Amino acid sequence: MAINHSGNTDFGGGHYGLNLIWSASQSINGNYSDISATLQISAYGGYSIVANATKYGHITIDGEQFDFSAVVGTLKASNSPKTLATAWKRVYHNTDGSKYLDVSASFSLNATLSGSWVGTITTAADYSLDTIPRASSISTSNFTVGDNVTVSINRASSSFTHSIQLDVNGTAIKTASGVGASYTWTFTEADVKKIYAAMGSATSGSVVLWCNTYSGSTLVGDAKGTATCYQVGNSTLQTAPTFVVGDSRVYTINRLRTAVTHTLQIYAGSTLVKTITGVGTSYTMTLTEAEIAKIYALGTSVSTKVVCTAYHYGRNIGTSQQTGIASAPPVSSITSSPNHTIGSGYTTSISRSRSAVTHTLRLYVAGKQIKEIGGVGTSYNWVPTQTEIAAEYAATPNGNTAAAQATIWCYHYGKLIGTATAGGTATVDPVAAAPIFSGFSFVDKRPETTALTGNNQVLVAGESVLEVTIPAAQAASSTTSATIKQYILYCGGATTSATYAASDMTIQLAGASSGSIRVAAVDSRGNQTVVERLASLVPYTPPRITQMQLRRDNNVDNKTKLTVKGVWWPGNFGAADNALSSIYQYKVTSAEQYTDGGTVSVTITGEEWSFDGYLPGDLGVEGFDFQKSFTVILSATDALNTAETNGIVDRGIPTMHMDKGGVGIGKIRKNGALDVEGDAYSSGKRLARVNETMLYRYQRGGGDTLDDAASEYGYNYSTSGSDLYGPYISAGALNGTATLQLASNTQSGHILRFRTKDVTTSKWNPWRTVYNDASKPYAINSLGNLNIETGRTSARGNIYTYNTVATSAGAPVTYSSVLGFGRNTAGSIEICGDWLGGKGLWIRSLRDTTDNWTGWTRVFTEAYKPTPAQIGALATDRDVTIAWGNGGYYVTFAGRFQICTKQISGTAVITNPWGSSYESTSSFDFGLWPRKFTATPATFVALAPSPNGGSYSVEPLIGTSATNIGHTYLYRSANISNNVPFALFAFGIGEWK
Repeated sequence: MAINHSGNTDFGGGHYGLNLIWSASQSINGNYSDISATLQISAYGGYSIVANATKYGHITIDGEQFDFSAVVGTLKASNSPKTLATAWKRVYHNTDGSKYLDVSASFSLNATLSGSWVGTITTAADYSLDTIPRASSISTSNFTVGDNVTVSINRASSSFTHSIQLDVNGTAIKTASGVGASYTWTFTEADVKKIYAAMGSATSGSVVLWCNTYSGSTLVGDAKGTATCYQVGNSTLQTAPTFVVGDSRVYTINRLRTAVTHTLQIYAGSTLVKTITGVGTSYTMTLTEAEIAKIYALGTSVSTKVVCTAYHYGRNIGTSQQTGIASAPPVSSITSSPNHTIGSGYTTSISRSRSAVTHTLRLYVAGKQIKEIGGVGTSYNWVPTQTEIAAEYAATPNGNTAAAQATIWCYHYGKLIGTATAGGTATVDPVAAAPIFSGFSFVDKRPETTALTGNNQVLVAGESVLEVTIPAAQAASSTTSATIKQYILYCGGATTSATYAASDMTIQLAGASSGSIRVAAVDSRGNQTVVERLASLVPYTPPRITQMQLRRDNNVDNKTKLTVKGVWWPGNFGAADNALSSIYQYKVTSAEQYTDGGTVSVTITGEEWSFDGYLPGDLGVEGFDFQKSFTVILSATDALNTAETNGIVDRGIPTMHMDKGGVGIGKIRKNGALDVEGDAYSSGKRLARVNETMLYRYQRGGGDTLDDAASEYGYNYSTSGSDLYGPYISAGALNGTATLQLASNTQSGHILRFRTKDVTTSKWNPWRTVYNDASKPYAINSLGNLNIETGRTSARGNIYTYNTVATSAGAPVTYSSVLGFGRNTAGSIEICGDWLGGKGLWIRSLRDTTDNWTGWTRVFTEAYKPTPAQIGALATDRDVTIAWGNGGYYVTFAGRFQICTKQISGTAVITNPWGSSYESTSSFDFGLWPRKFTATPATFVALAPSPNGGSYSVEPLIGTSATNIGHTYLYRSANISNNVPFALFAFGIGEWK
């Protein structure tokens, strides 16, 4: 764009030029330009024009032609350029201030220059004029309703002023006049509500800005701008309503504008508990008791919800909510123990989390409620009344301790929120709870002791029978809810008891040994009240034998001496003195009856007595037969008791006895020069008798084996690997060691085995069995025609054979022979052969610990060769079949592999457009596969070389299945309208059916 421009046309071989020059002056208010155009002619270099005749031309400005005439005269470069004409015109611009100016000129020179004719010369200087500023443009950003809106005005002249207006959805909201380059509107509440009314239920509105532009009072033009206003965004509730019921909770809200207010609604479950309006960014919620009651009506742990509804100048702009849990305060706890002695009370201390929590306290003993106190805060000091003390005793009738329990029921605004319990022990005061018992009387009830003492109030230590009488009037009782269970009589270290009776009752205790007589009344708790009385006591002790010894003279003779000592009580009982005497009895140890031996005259010295002398026995004064053993009983008797002990008089047998006939070892010699009692041993071997040069053993010892036998015979207990129980002979001694052993079996009686020793290595050779008419080499005999054993059954021996026939079950063939061997169910093998055709051999097995007989497995033989599939080998030509079917060939292989092929031929017209190529006008169907497949095979299709030398291709097969090959099309890059010969081959690879 410009306000001046020029155009030039050279002529006359470039030595001359026609120039058109124009300039413009513009009026913004008038929206026009005044154009002045001048046409000039010039000569360049040393060239000149001489033309004195009048010439004609014209200048055209914006379509208006201005004619002129001019004389060029003499024109040289030195006086160039020469003005031919000037034209002027006012040109009005478009409404938007733009204008494209068409300016041109024409001059008819009609002269010969440098030998060439020059006629009419034209030139032009078209160009766009500078745009004259017109109506200002107005704009603003999208805004949120209620926010200040600033509009920007792009004006062509700083002198322009404007009248502007803001509409929302066609409703005028704000206006302003005399506006310059910008203006800011603020909105009253009425303005905002007017905007929201114009928006309706939508969250945004279309904004149109109108702008009228004035130059002074002249309207230059108008323009409009657009924007979008949006409803204020929703507020967000930040705080979840998870709180302890009764506690204050601060809820915070994130709002986008300060003019937004909120209504909060708190729900417990689906119950509306509280509503608060006019909330800004936070609110501290404290519930009233009535509102708390609404929550507790649903439980102590209730799901809660706070719904926050946001309002902008009364318009609901959205809701936000948070969920949580309203919980009762933690249950209080008892921090003290209810341990106490009945009658003394105790203090219960309580820890609570909220001051609004109160408690009902119940006190228990042995599970029975003693007291209840309501409205308890943090502690309660219990001072029991007499009634409560009596109730505690009544709860513990049978023990001195009972479980004490303090339990609180915790209430929060009247809602039971839980209980807490503290356990301890209530202890009975043994003094306060002791039975009431006053006295008794006693006597010695044994006639023998009262005869000796002459007084039943005197007790003989350990001998008197003490009888205590408790009159009904003095019977024991309880004042603390216990029951009297029994009386216990104590005297010395002896006690006895009797079940309580409210009537007169007596208790006897034999062997009273103390002058202190105590009777205890025992109640159901085990508490006692003891009453003691004293009696005179005779300090009697029974006689005792402290030492006794019986010994034959020389340890082997008949005469036997008794040495005995003892103690006794030599005192007076009160009415009689004590006296002591002694007697004895004897018997042969193996006998049952004793014989009275008579009195033993003991010597008494104070509290001791003794005897040392010979005792008459079965031989009279000669004593006791030395060949026998005797048992002797000695007794010492005083006025009340007898002490007794026994002793043994052993036989008089010497270790070695010699006389003129020989020697007795361990006995008196009776036979031979050497008479031995017991076993005799030689070099560690137990012997019985000498028999020439061989020794005889009645039986071999527990640790003896045939490996260490000398030249001997005896009985063998399956030692040294012989596996025989029976007599043996060991002979051939060399350096004291046997070199030949024979062993037999007494159980069957027909097995005889022998072995020899290698004297060079001192090692025994293996045992060998001597065969005889009853012990022949083993032969396998057939068990006949049998069924095959099943499961884990195997009971036909270690080596066996049998046949199977038509009536047999379980064999792999009907007629066969089976050979079995092994250890029955500890592991066995069976081999089965076909004896009818002789072509088959099978095997099966039974393992040692688990599993049943395996199935029969056939053994490959020359007559039964494996197939390639059975041994995983590749197929041979014998496993390949090539055949014709359905107009094609198929090849099958062992393992179900199959290849099919089929050929078709014909002619085709290839003219149908197909992408950038051409396709045949019809398809070509192959029909059925030569042999069916088990499933749709893998396929491909091929074609023979084009018979006409052209090139074409074949598409993949369509509609292929396990039975049908499918069809295809031909295609090529160029169409062929005439028939094209073709030959196609289809292939399929898969499994045969």
